[in-house]
Amino acid sequence: MKLILLSFIILALFSCGSFKKLEINEIRLAYIEYNPIEGINFGSIIDAKIMVIMNDGKEINITNNRKLNINSNDIIQINSKQFKIIKHPKLFNDNTACLDIKIKDKDYLFETKDSIKINFKGDLNINANGLDGDNGINQKHRNSPLIFRDGSNGENGTNGEDGEDGGNYLSKIWSEEGFTHIYIENKKNKEVWRYKTLNDSKITFNLEGGNGGNGGNGGNGGNGRDGIINNGKYKRPGNGGDGGNGGNGGNGGNGGSIEVTIHTNNSIIEPNLLFLTNGGKAGDYGKAGIPGNPGTPIVGQTEGRVGRRGFIGRSGKKGLNGDVKPVQFKRFDVNQFK
Repeated sequence: MKLILLSFIILALFSCGSFKKLEINEIRLAYIEYNPIEGINFGSIIDAKIMVIMNDGKEINITNNRKLNINSNDIIQINSKQFKIIKHPKLFNDNTACLDIKIKDKDYLFETKDSIKINFKGDLNINANGLDGDNGINQKHRNSPLIFRDGSNGENGTNGEDGEDGGNYLSKIWSEEGFTHIYIENKKNKEVWRYKTLNDSKITFNLEGGNGGNGGNGGNGGNGRDGIINNGKYKRPGNGGDGGNGGNGGNGGNGGSIEVTIHTNNSIIEPNLLFLTNGGKAGDYGKAGIPGNPGTPIVGQTEGRVGRRGFIGRSGKKGLNGDVKPVQFKRFDVNQFK
């Protein structure tokens, strides 16, 4: 009975293409599959997968295939089943998020383009937050030396990078033809984004500072070599190597600020607005490397020295919170912001 059940499981796995080698030269079509009826808006996280149709008509999910490469400024893959729309639209009528699909091995390349349609049904997330700082590098631990007597010292962990600050923005909001229109401008570089969404949508402005990167851990010191006697010559036991120092954590970025003006034709939208302006979290310190042990002495030899433990790094500082200016309600010429 167990053998029959195992055979059934293996057959099922092979039939759905889990173990079958992907023959790139046999691909007819590749596309991103998603549910167009669910709420899809800028900033949304949606369930999706990359599919191929082979020349024999078989459909295969290749989302996690190592031969797949997705290039896009509009969409990122966040796990094995979900994608996030990160595009900042420049025009109010922009309703697509595009991606390039490349499937490649050493002999063949299949490439195509596809897109996700924005239906403006979901909540709108305007992501103007600072990027997180990269973590420092954890150093490798040292082994016992091959030539020298003493263990090598562990390398110091590198510092985490600082998180970026959230930007400072101004925004104009109004209603037109059943849609809330959001004009948002970066005060520093004058970059402009234009969003629209259904009038009953929740709208989140994320202006949080990026988190500081964690400091890298220091490497452990190597152990010293044992004392020996070789051809009548004594070789002392080696000292243990010192542990490396932990890297410092990066500072969190400061939260951004925003000034919002709502046209009087859409004053009811205010309760649907959410502003996130927290400063980024501080990066954690890197751990200290452990000292190496001395080599074992033979009779009559002096024992070697244990290495010194490294120092832990310093934690970073949390970023400062940003602020939201009091929302203003007034009439203005919407044509200036289209």
